[in-house]
Amino acid sequence: MRAILIHGKDTSSTEKWYPWFKSELEKHGLEVIVPDMPEAGDPKLKAWLRIIEDLKPDENTVLVGHSRGGVAVLRYLENMSVGTRVRKVLLVAANSGLLQQQAIPSENSNDFYTEGGFNFTEIKKHCSEFVVYHSKDDPWVPFEQGRENSQGLGAKFVIFENKKHFGKDSKTVPGLIFEIAGL
Repeated sequence: MRAILIHGKDTSSTEKWYPWFKSELEKHGLEVIVPDMPEAGDPKLKAWLRIIEDLKPDENTVLVGHSRGGVAVLRYLENMSVGTRVRKVLLVAANSGLLQQQAIPSENSNDFYTEGGFNFTEIKKHCSEFVVYHSKDDPWVPFEQGRENSQGLGAKFVIFENKKHFGKDSKTVPGLIFEIAGL
């Protein structure tokens, strides 16, 4: 089994809790891929989807997305080929796919956000196990967006009170390793 972590906007694979994630899962014998996504300061969905596609996620892959990376993971699942699946998806502080709920309304959505939001029906054709992590005090992605993603996906919803956006001050995400290594 392997895990692929897609980081968020304005960051890289060496920041936040990402190095801890990679190290801990490798201790459990998993292959872990944390690519540096292109143009992280002004991400383009098509470029991010190409990176994910090139990694060839399959039924032995757990996809993890943080913030904008979670949006990319769900957009990837919306567009997967018929009959293809991934093992599990974990979202950490992931945005809603709705254009009107974009975290910074003035920035170009670059196709991450749409008027209709996520097509949860299509997404669930490619994975049947989802976990959403969200903190009630997230200053970037309102808690309600985590709840909406959880409900739309039929996901296990892990709620935190004081983890904010699981950003630069977060060196771990409680329970995340168990959700993957415990499979």
